[in-house]
Amino acid sequence: MTTVAIADGHDTVATETIANESNQSLADKESSTKEAENNGERAKTVFNKLGSLSHSVIGNTGKAIGNLLPAGSLQAITQPKFSMPDKTVASQVLMYRQLLHTACRPGLRLSRAYQGTKAQKAVIHMPWWEQGIEDSGKMVISYDNLIVRLWLNGAIMPFADLLGGDVLTMIDDKGLPPIPHEFWVDRLGFQQPDPVTDFRSGGVLSLAMLVHMVESCMPTVKRFHPGGDANVLPFGITCINVTDMMAKFLMLAKSVDRMETLMSQKPFWRMFADPNAILAVQEISMNMLCDVVVEINRERKLPNSKDDGSQEIPPSGNEVTVFDFSEVLERTERRVRVDLLGAGPQTVEELRSVAGKIQLKYKEKLEAKERRQFSASGGGNKADFGQGAVDKAVATAGSAVSGATNMASGVFEKLKTTRISAPTFAIGANKNVEDTSNVIKPTIVALPPPAETNINSAVEDEWMGVTKTHFSPTSSQFRIDDEDDDVDLLA
Repeated sequence: MTTVAIADGHDTVATETIANESNQSLADKESSTKEAENNGERAKTVFNKLGSLSHSVIGNTGKAIGNLLPAGSLQAITQPKFSMPDKTVASQVLMYRQLLHTACRPGLRLSRAYQGTKAQKAVIHMPWWEQGIEDSGKMVISYDNLIVRLWLNGAIMPFADLLGGDVLTMIDDKGLPPIPHEFWVDRLGFQQPDPVTDFRSGGVLSLAMLVHMVESCMPTVKRFHPGGDANVLPFGITCINVTDMMAKFLMLAKSVDRMETLMSQKPFWRMFADPNAILAVQEISMNMLCDVVVEINRERKLPNSKDDGSQEIPPSGNEVTVFDFSEVLERTERRVRVDLLGAGPQTVEELRSVAGKIQLKYKEKLEAKERRQFSASGGGNKADFGQGAVDKAVATAGSAVSGATNMASGVFEKLKTTRISAPTFAIGANKNVEDTSNVIKPTIVALPPPAETNINSAVEDEWMGVTKTHFSPTSSQFRIDDEDDDVDLLA
């Protein structure tokens, strides 16, 4: 065999070998493709089963959660629970902040032009403005004007009937009331004959709230007068403390950043679009405080249980005094914060409706407690206890009426020949008093600071935001500076 033939044979064998390998490779590829397709089908089946199972699990889990949580709970988790101040409410809150931070001082005068805008018309009736805005074209806040109105409507006119109708206003030729004078203590309930120092905690806002009370809420004010059911507490400084309490709920303090206030969520913010809301809260809070005084007095007259099971009527002289102010304010604060504002009233009318229900609730609660105590004391003791309570009430009322009559008789003899002078609201410098040797010193004991409360209920405090610090009326904790970082809304 030739060399050429041998080479051709080798080429033929090599060609056949390559063809066989190619055919084998194609066969392997077809086999792999089929196997991949089979694996894909199996995977698809497995994923379909897993998808059905996951849908079932998710559906059952959703049903389980739905059964555990009340309707709307999931939505409440993902959405804000309470509303934030809108533009109108924010404007009101910023004004209240500035009034709170503006220190009272004789001669203080803030003004801005009156342009008759919708926002200005909405607040034109608020008590801090001088009268005659539309005529003067200016919206003016004046300490001298406010203090004159407080004097006339709080210390003079309410006592005119007792004095026979002709009363000396004691307004001087500059249109200002006498300062110092004992009426600031005896009739208006301040701690000093010059009231300016008592406004350090609440600024112009607290003074304006006092003016509102004596001009528009006299039935509430008279509860602090002699013979009233809350006459053991001085009206002036009590009203200032209530304003401070309200300022805490509204996050008006300097310690709270302005933007933090405007971004806070409260159940009652919508109500404060009405400027009358802050006036209504002040009035209702003062009424609630008087109700608390009455309740504590009645509770202290209930018979006490002795070790032998018998009931003992408490001795007389256990009534509420100024030294119980801490307990009174603590109860009032809780009632306003939780029961009143915590109910989330949306309008002033709804606020007053809620207040009426709260008053009825606590009245019925106290009456039920009295019935239980009467029942425990036995039939005979019940009658004796009731008669004893009546005798105490009659004696207290008689003493109050006698004291008021004696005071009226003495003052009437002094003023019966004096004609009342027409009040004037001219603004001038404060009158200097050179001789103060005969000035009557304060007779009211300074209010002790309220005890700190420790309420651990998250539900009650959930809308309080950063205002978790407890209230204390000491002046050191409410220092008022002359300047404030807030935008001057009155300039």
